[in-house]
Amino acid sequence: MDRTPAQAQTHGPANAEAAAEWVAIDAIHAWKDNPRKNGKAIGEVAKSIRRFGFGAPILARRNGEIIAGHTRWEAAKKLGLDRVPVRFLDLDPAEAHLLALADNKLGEVADWDDERLAAIVNLMQSEGVDVTTGTGFDDEAIDKIVASLDTEGAEAEPELDASLGYKLVVDCKDERDQAMLLERLEADGYTCKPLIS
Repeated sequence: MDRTPAQAQTHGPANAEAAAEWVAIDAIHAWKDNPRKNGKAIGEVAKSIRRFGFGAPILARRNGEIIAGHTRWEAAKKLGLDRVPVRFLDLDPAEAHLLALADNKLGEVADWDDERLAAIVNLMQSEGVDVTTGTGFDDEAIDKIVASLDTEGAEAEPELDASLGYKLVVDCKDERDQAMLLERLEADGYTCKPLIS
């Protein structure tokens, strides 16, 4: 029985279903017209599964056709696994195939916060954590990320003249936030000058 989007979003005991179930790896099969080329990623995904396990189940139609997770399925086969976590969805072929496209495309929409990424990688490396195995980042990429932290940190550091008194630069999330902070600080007797108004 196919569900409408409104029915699919209903929460509660009446709609309780398992997030995933472990099934035989040969109980599911690839969507034969999948336009995504996964070959280059299989090795890296296999390393990730070996290190972390499955971060997300494979999505499949009730007939076993994979919707999302072709690479995880291939990686599991490469690792010799006989069972994989699968979430079965009641979708007709058109909706399932659109979800397959969306699953791959939507991942391309997001961007990295390079400064945060570099700080996290730098911290993990300083704690002796292997940040390459199973993460999709190789040594060259990690070196570039960490180098960008040094460069961005140097550029982001404003040069302040200590002879002018003590200064503080505060990054606000938007103009409204800046105005509210200026008002509060001036009410407390501070002299404030917005850098961007």
